[in-house]
Amino acid sequence: MSMIGASAQRAAAAGCLALVLVALGCAPATSESPAPVSASAASVAAGASPSSVAVRPAAGPALCGAPKPARVEPFPFNRDAYRRDTILGVSTYLGGTARFSGLDHEVLASLIEQRFVDPYDQQNLAPSAWEILQFLCQHQQVVAAGYVVSTDRPDYRTTIEAIYTEYTGGVDDALQGDAEKFCADADEVTFEGELECFWD
Repeated sequence: MSMIGASAQRAAAAGCLALVLVALGCAPATSESPAPVSASAASVAAGASPSSVAVRPAAGPALCGAPKPARVEPFPFNRDAYRRDTILGVSTYLGGTARFSGLDHEVLASLIEQRFVDPYDQQNLAPSAWEILQFLCQHQQVVAAGYVVSTDRPDYRTTIEAIYTEYTGGVDDALQGDAEKFCADADEVTFEGELECFWD
């Protein structure tokens, strides 16, 4: 038996013994209630190994479903381009820009929180980065693509210009219905086997 299991079993046994003694009048009752036993401790005491106890999955990014932040001008970009490019897997620049793809909702939320992405940034008629984040939160099979601008240029930023699905198993009705509205102003749209919306 592991140390965690033995400790939980001893604690559970001691609690039960105390309750029995009180009920029989063999020990004085106290005004304090016994400390609650957590579900995980109870499961371990019942014989389950710690690793088999169910754990509630972590919630998604806090920015998913959050109110849109106030616009800040000029936006105080985090200028640690090395860290930004490492997160995005960017290494090759051409003309001061480099492209990225496969950006999911969790990483985009992190980039906004770290001020690598201005939530109001948008590629011409594309939705804002904040609106794209919310769409990705609702449809987590969708990812984004775009480009970064180096610190050598005065327009240093991270911009999203496309959203798409990485699989070719078809687009379900719910995703297509939402994407048709979301991508209404896109320059290129496809729903044939996959979703792709591109704003030039």
